[in-house]
Amino acid sequence: MRLRRIVVSLGIQISIVLLIAALARSARAQELGTAVLSGDVTDPQGAVVSGASASAEHKATGLRRTTLSGAAGLFVLNNLAPGLYEVRVEASGFAPFVRQVRLEVGQQTDLRIHLRLAAQVEKIVIDDTDNTPPVNTVSSVVDGVISLRQIDNLPLNGRNFLELALLMPGNSPAPNFDPTKASTVVISSAGQMGRGGNVTIDGADDNDDVVGGMLLNVPEDAVQEFQIATNRFSAEVGRSGSSVVNVVTKAGTNDLHGSASFYERDKRLQALPATLDPGAGVTPPFRRQQYSGTLGGPLVRSKAWWYGAFEYRDELGGVQVGTRQFNAATLQGTILKSFAAAPAKDLLGTIRGDWQISNQNTLNLRYSVQRQDATTGSSFSTALGSASERQDAKNNFQALWASWTRVLSPTLVNRASFSVNNFINNTDPITAGPELDFPSLTDGTSFRVPQQTRQNRLEWSEGLDWVHGQHNFHFGGDFQRIDADFNLGVFQTGRIIMVEDFPDFDRSGDGIVNDNDLLFAVSLRSAFPTQPLVIPSADNNHVAAYAQDDWHLHPQFTLNLGLRYEIDTDVKDLGHYSQINPLVTSFLQGNRHKDANNFAPRVGFNWATKAGKFSLHGGYGIYYDRITLEIVSLERGLDGRALPIEVRAGNVTRDPMGIPIFLDSTGHFVTGAPTFNNPFTGFIFPGAGAGGINIIDNRMQNPEVQQFDLGIQWQFLPNWVVRADGIHDLGTHFIIGRAIGTVFNPVVGGPDVVKNLESSVNTHYDGLLLTVDHRFAQRYQFHTAYTLSKSLNYANDDQIPFSNGPIDPNDLRREYGPAPNDQRHRLVLAGVVDLPYGFRISPLWTIASGVPMDILLPDGSSRVPELGRNAGGRVFHTGAELNSAITTLNLQRAVDDQLPLVNPGARFNDSFNSFDLRVSKDFHVRERCTIQALAEAFNLFNVTNILGVSVANYSGFSNTLGPNFGQPVRTAGGVFGSGGPRAFQLGAKLTF
Repeated sequence: MRLRRIVVSLGIQISIVLLIAALARSARAQELGTAVLSGDVTDPQGAVVSGASASAEHKATGLRRTTLSGAAGLFVLNNLAPGLYEVRVEASGFAPFVRQVRLEVGQQTDLRIHLRLAAQVEKIVIDDTDNTPPVNTVSSVVDGVISLRQIDNLPLNGRNFLELALLMPGNSPAPNFDPTKASTVVISSAGQMGRGGNVTIDGADDNDDVVGGMLLNVPEDAVQEFQIATNRFSAEVGRSGSSVVNVVTKAGTNDLHGSASFYERDKRLQALPATLDPGAGVTPPFRRQQYSGTLGGPLVRSKAWWYGAFEYRDELGGVQVGTRQFNAATLQGTILKSFAAAPAKDLLGTIRGDWQISNQNTLNLRYSVQRQDATTGSSFSTALGSASERQDAKNNFQALWASWTRVLSPTLVNRASFSVNNFINNTDPITAGPELDFPSLTDGTSFRVPQQTRQNRLEWSEGLDWVHGQHNFHFGGDFQRIDADFNLGVFQTGRIIMVEDFPDFDRSGDGIVNDNDLLFAVSLRSAFPTQPLVIPSADNNHVAAYAQDDWHLHPQFTLNLGLRYEIDTDVKDLGHYSQINPLVTSFLQGNRHKDANNFAPRVGFNWATKAGKFSLHGGYGIYYDRITLEIVSLERGLDGRALPIEVRAGNVTRDPMGIPIFLDSTGHFVTGAPTFNNPFTGFIFPGAGAGGINIIDNRMQNPEVQQFDLGIQWQFLPNWVVRADGIHDLGTHFIIGRAIGTVFNPVVGGPDVVKNLESSVNTHYDGLLLTVDHRFAQRYQFHTAYTLSKSLNYANDDQIPFSNGPIDPNDLRREYGPAPNDQRHRLVLAGVVDLPYGFRISPLWTIASGVPMDILLPDGSSRVPELGRNAGGRVFHTGAELNSAITTLNLQRAVDDQLPLVNPGARFNDSFNSFDLRVSKDFHVRERCTIQALAEAFNLFNVTNILGVSVANYSGFSNTLGPNFGQPVRTAGGVFGSGGPRAFQLGAKLTF
């Protein structure tokens, strides 16, 4: 009979889930920014106690929520603000149960409450220690929470909350894919490249739908807790195939409290980068000051509170650049590596208000803003760029969030919210002129700037939590309206493809060997050099609905069942489908329509021992990633008409018969041939300016990831917990650009390749995620995270098809290989230790293995076709191994197509090792006022960590076959980032 009841109950749940998915109104997509408290109440004999009164009082504000235990002895309180609570459970004939429990963001805390007979208890003792169970006994999500103590004390090199994700296994830094936000932290979770993922602040979407990644940052001192769900999150959360970051900001309390802090670092406290050439004669600029302040308290005690925070960064950093140095007397040249100034100013601010309108109604409001102005490096195809390639990026972000929580009954809670966030980015060159693509250096000004992108998001969401018997139901959904546009000055200043780094002959005949004697192949420039490419109304509506049930089948066994549905209205450019170039309509197969079958079921389980010190959890789920609106810009911008490119001949002219003439018989330029001084005067190559006509495949789908996990969590000693999770993720329908034919394009006067943007490639991630934690007790806290993983995909550019495309468009399996950020081993050790006399030390040690790299042809046009993608460091581990393969390949190549050998000692990657440390001392001025002096050391042992920044080559070593192949080019972190040269920082913080 019990089995029948279970089957019937499952059938009812599935029906409810399907009904909600089909009929749910605009509702809240994710129950984020809050916590859940549950408990199983039993008597001394282990029998369930129903009708027990259970209450939780928030210690900082005095807010109280109350409910009753059901027939199964279970009580649940949903939508609680994270923080410290006093939990009280009372039942007739039993002594009250009173405990202090700390609830963490995004977590479900389950208490095993064994009531004692009142006659057996002479005095009620209130245990004011933190009694939060260290083992999760109800959830199957693979996640981790960074506590306020860790946020306040661990040394974070950039003071960006997203850096906290690197403390958890399964997460690592990812190459930057967006040069307009070069200082943004990019996180790879479960092998993905960082363009996806989902970052939320207080439950509100904080993601860039235009190009991907995070938008607004908030002051570090305003972050109360940080959660990252790396895998297998519930149906309440979506729009991510990898991870979800859940940040909750601080709120005011019944006591006035605040802080003021200052952080200082400059070149006197900084080591020189390992890749700096002494002969460059330039000392890198290093200076950073950061100021931060917070203040919060009651507007009406136990009724309404306010909180505000700001942070300002004033930085003079450096961008690694190359400088061409030529000796005309010896006709010898070299490229010296140095650093050019990269100033940055960043202002962050947030203000929050919370109002307990009544016992049943709570209103939360927050406004946040960020103003950022930074000079950064541009995006280029070579390993190194010049100082003139820098660009100035101005980013303005703001966000408004409002949330209303109504307690309809002790078992029914509704939460509705509204948010608006917008940003505008303006990226401008710092110098004028075309881009100069030398074989070993990108000079001049990037042809991709100036550019501007804008986004405005309106989000309405609602969630309903209902506790019924052994079930904790969550129903809801989300509606988002995203308005975006592009203003791109692409190719307005032009691009020149150079043949050589330095001149070797007086080809101009003026008696001087200088850059006017350089050979260049072609020049490229927009046919409308004064007219930017404008793409308005790149808009989209996103709708989602979900149903989730955490079914407490038994005090030791919980099922997590959920179904989510998502749909986007216009990520496939449906609104402008009729405007597609008629030349390519024959390549579009079938009818274009929304991807409307994004049903995402999720099932998980958690079994725990009776004492709750060991749990076994696991599950399976389907997750969908967002398609960025950059895909729409490719179809509308690269349509064969909007951006015609004129490709002109280099140092070539034509004779009266129309035959191209390169050099005369003496090796000099012939009269009329373009030179370095007038590069855009050569004759046009008809059809050569064809940039490819991009079309979105009518069958394109949202990338889908199937996630499997199985893991354990075990409290093996008091305050010590170990967790291990095995993860297998299979991504399908990821996007790649594939050439499917050619057409004659009259705009460029020649053939144009048709590139299909299609969902036809996969991703693959296998990982073992291990953590060992000692929560704060006996004056110290310890955390370690280890990841053993393997990541494979089909593209280096994060599935946005800007690169040259597949080697063989008819055999995509040739692209399958290690991801550019495939880091097989990663270990993080962190701790906070309180010492006598107010001293505290907080170490953070990160060790990781190297990433792979592509091996490019000598001209850098593409990888060596016969070698696999990212074969360096995976197939080949030494230069000698690569030379053996090149020798074999050259036997099959033509004489004029031979590949050069490399230095046998050439390297493909570098391991990562950085030890950071904070030492602080507290001085108590008054009872509630403390001044903290602190000193931080980043990469204390000054280990050289070679690592790149871009998807083109993340290894940090030169990867173009030639004399410099395998030489280090970039260090991890640049000047100020994690793993960069040793740096010290001094600071002081006043708290009251």
